[in-house]
Amino acid sequence: MYPAIEMWDKGEGRYIFDLGQNMSGFVRLSIDERQASGDVLDIRYAEKLDENGEMDYFQMGNHYKESDFAHDRFLCDGKPFVWSPKFAYHGFRFIEVTGLKNPDLSTVSGVFVHQDVKIRSSFECSDDFLNGIFRAGQMATWSNLFWMPTDCPTREKLGWCNDAQASCEQMLTDFTTENLFAKWLQDLFDSQLPDGAMPGICPSSGWGYGWGNGPVSDGVLFEVPYRLYLHTGKTEYLVNALPNFDRYLAYLETREDEDGDVSFGLDDWAPPDDADKVHNIFINAVYRVKFWRIARDAAHYAHLDTSPYTEALERQIARVKAKYLRADGTCVIEKQTAAAMLIYHDIYDDLAPLASQLARLVEEKDFHHDCGMVGLRHLYMALNKCGLHDYAYKIVTAEGFPSYRNWYNDGMTTLYEMWNMQASHNHHMYSDFMSWMMKTIIGIKINAHAYEIVNIEPHFFDGLTFARGHIDSPKGRISVDWKRCEDRIHLHIELPETVDALYADSVLHGGTHDFVIGA
Repeated sequence: MYPAIEMWDKGEGRYIFDLGQNMSGFVRLSIDERQASGDVLDIRYAEKLDENGEMDYFQMGNHYKESDFAHDRFLCDGKPFVWSPKFAYHGFRFIEVTGLKNPDLSTVSGVFVHQDVKIRSSFECSDDFLNGIFRAGQMATWSNLFWMPTDCPTREKLGWCNDAQASCEQMLTDFTTENLFAKWLQDLFDSQLPDGAMPGICPSSGWGYGWGNGPVSDGVLFEVPYRLYLHTGKTEYLVNALPNFDRYLAYLETREDEDGDVSFGLDDWAPPDDADKVHNIFINAVYRVKFWRIARDAAHYAHLDTSPYTEALERQIARVKAKYLRADGTCVIEKQTAAAMLIYHDIYDDLAPLASQLARLVEEKDFHHDCGMVGLRHLYMALNKCGLHDYAYKIVTAEGFPSYRNWYNDGMTTLYEMWNMQASHNHHMYSDFMSWMMKTIIGIKINAHAYEIVNIEPHFFDGLTFARGHIDSPKGRISVDWKRCEDRIHLHIELPETVDALYADSVLHGGTHDFVIGA
């Protein structure tokens, strides 16, 4: 429950209330005898106020021309009451109520609702900005868990698959979403057509097979069972999905042009500069490498012959290398997304040229990203893989456009959809930085599936004096706590009895472990 923190009288019985937090849910009205029988209360919801202090609906009326949107209505009977709607939810920070008589802040509260999943991780450090964006990512994710991972709680409330492919790892790292994803995985299976085609949203009533799909979205068919397997250790997620993998991979072959390229579906969606982004032909080619790898793993666990998958995988890798790698080992596409995807998916003969290229591309943008959601899903961990952890940190903490700090300075309490701060103010598709923070600042990273082995690799970035966090893994709580004491780092690690950790050159067993670095 979020009580109103501020109220504005707009005249003629119209009031706007600020709850201080963007969320999914609905109003809780507390009305006394001041409201007479027959009074009609009109309730509207919005995530932002415009420059005139009025509700800003981001042109949602264009999507709902036939009916009201973000709108509830209550008919008073002259008696005191406390009321919330039961058959709708909205996305909002601000609530406008028309028809009130002399209300106060206690008249309106916001009820935050979401699927019954719990937070399983924590993050805290000496930088309030990093704490703030992590919390905003938690709230954006929570606000978009309604029987499926939705894109936003305002405009659409749909199971956009591209958003979920980008956020699945983060959601399993930070929330108890195993059951929700297992349920949604069946929805994905049910949405696949006999020829293997997938829709861009799932479930679908039929829309999304002609636009919004393609590997950027359809790849969730592979991502969800793969991440569930890594997180839980249950191979049946992969094995059960293998027939669907086979149908989809065969379908992609029917969509090839004469050069073997697949050019349908979304591209590097929602970058800072929409006119200069990586095309879906490249992205689809790289994602096909990912798909064949996961399908090969599934075939292995199904005790089937993996050689057809391995051969197809090797052909696809060779095709991508031949088309997109120069003789010097760099990518022909001079964009962060392209270099990062090749690095992330191990499509190279020598990492060094790509690492130098990616470093240069980040430097040329003054340590800002120029990626859309596909690129940013790969960028941070690609930089880590190149030993450029500081570059990733600088992007996450950058000032100016485009940056998370721009959103933070705008007062965000959930993550936005667009870097120009238009459209939805409650999206999870750019939440992968949370996974990076847990793996890099806290330093907890899965080494073997189901957290049987973890790597503990915290990075002690300049400007941070401490960081602490935990993940409640299926094996128990894994905690890391570090702090600076003058020129030394004091590191404290706690492991469940059934978890081993690799730290530096040591293997740590269950229990507590303390180290002093720089002594």
